[in-house]
Amino acid sequence: MIDALDAPRRRLLAKMISELTWEEVLHPEGGEHYQLKLASNRVYLFDATRRIWNNLDVDPHSISVDTGDFPCPLRFVVDARHELGMTPDTEAMFLRELSNTLRQDIELLRLFGDLDAQALVTMPARKLHATLEGHPKAVANKGRLGWGTADLKAYAPEYAEPIRLFWLAVDPTLLRSGKSGDVNEDDLLGDILGPDLRNSLRQEAQRAGATDAHILLPVHPWQWRNHLEQSFAVEIARKRLIPLGQRGPDYVATPSLRTLTPVNGEPYDVKLSLGILNTSAWRGMPGKYIEHGGALSDWLTDIVRDDPLLNDNVVVLREALGHWAAHPILTDCPDAPYRHHEMLGVIWRENADAKINSSQKAVMAAALFHEGACGTPLALAYAKAAGVDIVTWLKALFKVTVVPLWHILCRYGVGFIAHGQNITVILENNMPVGMALKDFQGDLDLVDQDFPEMTGLAPEIRKLLPRKPTAYIIHDIQTAHFVTVLRFLSMSLARTGQIEEDCFYAVLRDVLLGYKTSHPELAPRHAMFDLFQRTMPKVCINKVRLAIGYGDSGERPLPARGTDLENPLAFNTVAASVSKADLMAAAP
Repeated sequence: MIDALDAPRRRLLAKMISELTWEEVLHPEGGEHYQLKLASNRVYLFDATRRIWNNLDVDPHSISVDTGDFPCPLRFVVDARHELGMTPDTEAMFLRELSNTLRQDIELLRLFGDLDAQALVTMPARKLHATLEGHPKAVANKGRLGWGTADLKAYAPEYAEPIRLFWLAVDPTLLRSGKSGDVNEDDLLGDILGPDLRNSLRQEAQRAGATDAHILLPVHPWQWRNHLEQSFAVEIARKRLIPLGQRGPDYVATPSLRTLTPVNGEPYDVKLSLGILNTSAWRGMPGKYIEHGGALSDWLTDIVRDDPLLNDNVVVLREALGHWAAHPILTDCPDAPYRHHEMLGVIWRENADAKINSSQKAVMAAALFHEGACGTPLALAYAKAAGVDIVTWLKALFKVTVVPLWHILCRYGVGFIAHGQNITVILENNMPVGMALKDFQGDLDLVDQDFPEMTGLAPEIRKLLPRKPTAYIIHDIQTAHFVTVLRFLSMSLARTGQIEEDCFYAVLRDVLLGYKTSHPELAPRHAMFDLFQRTMPKVCINKVRLAIGYGDSGERPLPARGTDLENPLAFNTVAASVSKADLMAAAP
């Protein structure tokens, strides 16, 4: 029987020690057996393995405190007050976020703690995603400030409670809107609601004072009750925004919280503004990308379709339709904190399950390093279910995920911030056969040079998107994917003894070099976007919150920079002489 409090407290504390040490906030001493001596005179003892990215893989069961007290992540914050360096108000809010996270970790253990990896990989993707633990780098990854326990039960992904959207009829003069070129809004609403309910809502809106021009727009029911009904009181009274109530099909929350996915197979997910703080940012909806999201999706779809390397294994989940409402008064307060400008927005995005065939499954990349009750990461469980060794499975994974990401960057100058929720792995017979890309609202960059291959992208979109130098845009792959996804996947696989991390990255290196050799025409671009440099920047997200606190700001917080990392793909840090036989010997 798993202790309902012991295991989650130890796991969260192990994660805190690991990530805060990696971000150079904490400085334990030792090798295998570590001591963390704090200015408070508390000493924390633990065992850990130093992994290839120089991060400590802390054994939760080994943690002890010199006082004999039970190891607790909340008490640790107080004990490490000097090292964490927070102001008193930041410390109190951080403790709230951490306590909220611990509470949901306990709930995840209660709901799913007895499921082994084999049980998890046989679940439908929507149900599997509900079991995931959240952002692997963020310590307080389920803070969800603004939600109480009743809200969590109704709207958090782990409970998978059905959510019915709240519909509004909105005066179009309040809106910025955009759509994919071949999308008809009336047809899209018919696909979502059914023609009868769509027409009924329009008739109801007109009886309530709407004009023919008013647009049907859904919002999250929590957002309506807690923000919009009061903030837009004048627009509601003037019939510029008309509430129609909760209607239509059921959705459930995904791990991103503000993206909901349909229960009964409708073709679109819906992304909605949420006025809560989670993993360092308020979960609203920026308006600046809405008008061009559909056109950008279309361009990406076209380049994937016309590129022989991409068209068989990459799917673009298009942003079919989007609306964002400007608050008439707050619009005249441009320097107000960003969350006040992001209260009301919606994006209808193609659902991955609707884009794959019936023999396939689409799972978030974050699921691959999730571990069942048996301690087995799901990547290994998928490999076993496919009847292949882990090396063969990883080669397939890298060919349909990392290679396309690098190819799109090199050929088209497009960088995807490829973290574990933005990248969806398509499996067939449990083998990786493709990748779905999504979330182009702020998670997509262009290189700061106009490549000829960008010709089809409208100039206004080029100006809108962040333009980054080559030295920075490369980290959309290195930091967002290698460090935020593969770091945790290689570590979890190494724990099983199935493949050591140097072999893991030798496999990745081999796959990337094979692609590079087969595309000599892109040699200058491969050199421009070099994934094999000896060092790469370390990006730190937790220490930013400790430093800046929880005060409102005009922009989302930016990560901090740590000491450069030794790149496992660099020639001399991965044994270049690792042969195919060596790699196969690493397999079970």
